[in-house]
Amino acid sequence: MIDAMTVTKRFGRRIVLNGLDLKIGDGEIIALMGPNGAGKTTLLRIMSTLAEPTRGDVLLDGKSVYDDPVISRRSIGVVGHSTYTYDDLTALENLRFFWSLYGMPRKEFEAAGKALLQRVGLSHRMNDRVAVFSKGMRQRLAIARAILHSPKVLLLDEPFSSLDEKGNEVLAQILAEERSRGCSILIVTHDVQRISSLADRAEVLVRGKIERSFDRASIARGELEAGYRASSDGGIV
Repeated sequence: MIDAMTVTKRFGRRIVLNGLDLKIGDGEIIALMGPNGAGKTTLLRIMSTLAEPTRGDVLLDGKSVYDDPVISRRSIGVVGHSTYTYDDLTALENLRFFWSLYGMPRKEFEAAGKALLQRVGLSHRMNDRVAVFSKGMRQRLAIARAILHSPKVLLLDEPFSSLDEKGNEVLAQILAEERSRGCSILIVTHDVQRISSLADRAEVLVRGKIERSFDRASIARGELEAGYRASSDGGIV
């Protein structure tokens, strides 16, 4: 479980997050939605230890992720706007590099790396340099990198945006599998239709605060789309 507690983030006089609370349980998929500038990506950066809050804390299994960010990152997988992959390396070599960063047993990589690339639909391109990959293929590799170390928490920023329909189906399947093993998953997205079939809960962030929350039942009734549209129409500075 990961728990953002009264998180505030200021940039000068501008308040981007304002005392935000967000808890994601084990085996739960939460959608984080909201207009551009609402603070969604900032929150993901804070929860992944890439940025620190001005005030508040983020707890992972009851311990602050900032006590030892390096250790915390071993339990967190991130798919951000950047894929964090290396053009001069092949797909398999990219995974091998990150495998080594996590300090995982070398002898176990070959089978695990190939299985991951199979899982994201890239096994036929495992020996190709990433420089020749399309944006969607890079996104698939980024997803493989994010789940490489079987993290407790997955944080994804607009993960569907670069994928074709088949890629979106692959991602949806992976998210379901990760949830089934108990992973806590937070997805920033504007894709109401796609997230409605996946999320256990949806939170709408406006001006740094959670404005509305939708549980599984209300999402199934179609209330999320209307509620999200109304929040987005309100605008954001």
